[in-house]
Amino acid sequence: MKGERIRQAREVSGLTQTQLAGLVGITQAALAQIEAGAYTPADHILTELATHTGFDIAFLKKEEPPVEFPSVLYRAQAKVSPKDKARAHRLAQLFFEIVLQLKGRLKEIPVLIPRISGDPISAARIARNNLGLSPDTPIANIVTSIERAGVLILPLPLAIDGFDGFSSWVAGTPVICSLAGKIGFRSRFTMSEELGHLVMHHPLRISIEQADEEARDFAGEFVLPEDAMRREMFSPITLASLAPMKLRWRAASQFLAYRAKDLDLVTYNQFRYLMQQMSARGWRGSSGEPGDAQIMQEQPRAVYKMVEVVYGPSPDWNRLRKDTGVPMRLLKALLVPSGRPLNTPAEVQVMTRPARTIG
Repeated sequence: MKGERIRQAREVSGLTQTQLAGLVGITQAALAQIEAGAYTPADHILTELATHTGFDIAFLKKEEPPVEFPSVLYRAQAKVSPKDKARAHRLAQLFFEIVLQLKGRLKEIPVLIPRISGDPISAARIARNNLGLSPDTPIANIVTSIERAGVLILPLPLAIDGFDGFSSWVAGTPVICSLAGKIGFRSRFTMSEELGHLVMHHPLRISIEQADEEARDFAGEFVLPEDAMRREMFSPITLASLAPMKLRWRAASQFLAYRAKDLDLVTYNQFRYLMQQMSARGWRGSSGEPGDAQIMQEQPRAVYKMVEVVYGPSPDWNRLRKDTGVPMRLLKALLVPSGRPLNTPAEVQVMTRPARTIG
């Protein structure tokens, strides 16, 4: 057996080695050796590991290691702890493995997004064309458009402050992992940024700071095309003049203001004044902007459709759990659209423990 599987189950469960070792009744050093593959645990210890992580014994005994899932996380996210990043990465890795099992029984969806480097504005225009979108009109649903182009979107049931998502090409599949708890405007921007990373930055040949800047420029052109903005943004640009554009283009006032600055439709001082007005109204905090509630959160649907095709329109969750070895509640949190985010390690543990183990 591979100790890496036990480590994977532990980290998905939000447990440290010391915590899990204490629950099982062994030392932290012994668990470290098990995870390192130095020796195979006795059956009674393996049963305890399964009980306290919630994963089936068959999952813990898998000989094949977890699928390689790149851990490149763009943006310097100073507020995000390494533990939170690791937890998000482990959930994404597990989620992707489940999807691989589903995809093995289904016809492949062709990947339509380009892979190009260079000018992010040109890349965004090419991406719109490849996705079958008009060059200068609002995108009704960015998530649906990206999924139809063969991008696998994995909505992780985690809400982490300052952490919106990450992306990578995994085994030839473009993957975007989105975190929960983001308003509709923000999630559209995040999806567009991550699409930009998939198009331009795999492999990454520039600094993370440069990549993030290019992804922001890509998102600006992808969501708010220059030609359309020059037609619709009339001087003087004010919060009142941006309000109807906000709902039409499904973009936050802050995003529209940044776009106006990038296109030199406002001076830097005018841009600063717009941002000061938003700050004074409390629009730049966690409460969001007026009209946010009118923008529905765009939900990925492709993975759940895979589940329905393989396990029936009313999915046989028991069979799916047995096939994967993953705890039932965690399975549903991953696979059912609009699953409630797991905001703390304790909530992840609730999703994985206790559970009936299957040998």
